[in-house]
Amino acid sequence: MSQAARLVDTAQIVAEFGTSKSRVSELSNDPNSGFPRVVPTEGRKRLWRYDQVAAFFAQRAPKQRTLPAAVLEADQDELLSKREVTKLLGYAGTATIDAYFRDRPDYFPLPDHDGVDGPHWRRGTIVAWATSRPGKGRRRSATSSPLPEVSADGDPDEPLGTAEVAALLGYGSAASFSSALSQGRVPELPEPDSLEKKEGARGRPSRKWRRATIVAVARRRGVLAAADEEHEDLVGAADAARILGYKDTDSFLSALGHGYLPGLEEPDGVEHRRGSAGRPRQQRWRRSRIEELAAHRSSAP
Repeated sequence: MSQAARLVDTAQIVAEFGTSKSRVSELSNDPNSGFPRVVPTEGRKRLWRYDQVAAFFAQRAPKQRTLPAAVLEADQDELLSKREVTKLLGYAGTATIDAYFRDRPDYFPLPDHDGVDGPHWRRGTIVAWATSRPGKGRRRSATSSPLPEVSADGDPDEPLGTAEVAALLGYGSAASFSSALSQGRVPELPEPDSLEKKEGARGRPSRKWRRATIVAVARRRGVLAAADEEHEDLVGAADAARILGYKDTDSFLSALGHGYLPGLEEPDGVEHRRGSAGRPRQQRWRRSRIEELAAHRSSAP
């Protein structure tokens, strides 16, 4: 069957053209939208000619963005601060870029350099992104480099860069860590232990922290177990519920929340969401403590 003769339904339009069922319905019901007419067929399913639908969406495709000639002719290797990038893109403030890193990981390009004065991008990086990214609607995320595997047990004095620190602190990318750091959302992290700049490299020096410094911060944030807990057998709510004879985890947590287990109100550890200093995701208790309570409850008259 030729594409001209092919008929498509709402689900196929959604799958092929990246829209939604409600949007297709809205366009189809609006006589001024220019959306193709439904092809008369037997049955209740609405069908459209594929070639007409394809032409409609092709006509509505966003045009490639253009930037002022002065921007395109300037030094494309020059490093720009976040504020300068904001001005180049015409944003009202740097909060837009911060929101990209916070809410849409891997959408905005990673900094080309992350030094003591914050993240910086080459002008060419921003120009390439601004002229090639899609317009409003669904956007494809750029592929970011995976974070390295970093051990907490290495040389405590080894200097770690942004990517290694992001990995140890549980962030999804170096960019999300840099964004959090610039916004003051990593208050436990002290000033860098050193600044390093490779010979002949452009831009500002890179920030480095000792492994021991980062491991200590990771322990305080709950990303790594505290040193005195590493050899403790800690259990979560599910195991505690089973040991204490509750029918499920919810029953145990309900009893805990209503004060029926005063001996367990203070956990021995907490497991935070990775990269977050917010509320703990799971409380943890020493197994010996839970088993002792279970034995006491079973022996009570």
